[in-house]
Amino acid sequence: MAFFTYNKNPKAKKQIGLFAKSTEAAKLRRAEKELLRLDDRMLADIGVSRSDVHGKVWGQF
Repeated sequence: MAFFTYNKNPKAKKQIGLFAKSTEAAKLRRAEKELLRLDDRMLADIGVSRSDVHGKVWGQF
């Protein structure tokens, strides 16, 4: 006989999703911060302008 357990509490699943989203947001903020530390010539070498950094990191372009 198989024994399956699952979480009937949707709030617990939502909390895991919230943790994953906050972790991903922290990674994206860190990436944006590191790119903004580069000078304009280095950004031009990778094909990004300073004003495009936010959109490129967060996926809006």
